[in-house]
Amino acid sequence: MSLEKIKMLEDRVSEILEYIKVLQKERAELEQKLMEKEMAFKEARQQIEAQKRMEDEYSRIKDERVEVRSRVEKILDTLKGIGGVK
Repeated sequence: MSLEKIKMLEDRVSEILEYIKVLQKERAELEQKLMEKEMAFKEARQQIEAQKRMEDEYSRIKDERVEVRSRVEKILDTLKGIGGVK
């Protein structure tokens, strides 16, 4: 091989090494972004689960309210029946 061909080969290897460095940097940045997105997704899922628990609790309390109202109305009807409350 001539010196000129060796120089061209060295230059090409240097270009490839620089390209590898750029790709490694991009990969690290993408991995960081992916980790951030995964954390945001996890937080969003936790918020959804908390919202679901709140909705379930609201529904339970609403049902309890209906049950209490029904019992109070029955008690008042019973009292009306015995002449205690008008």
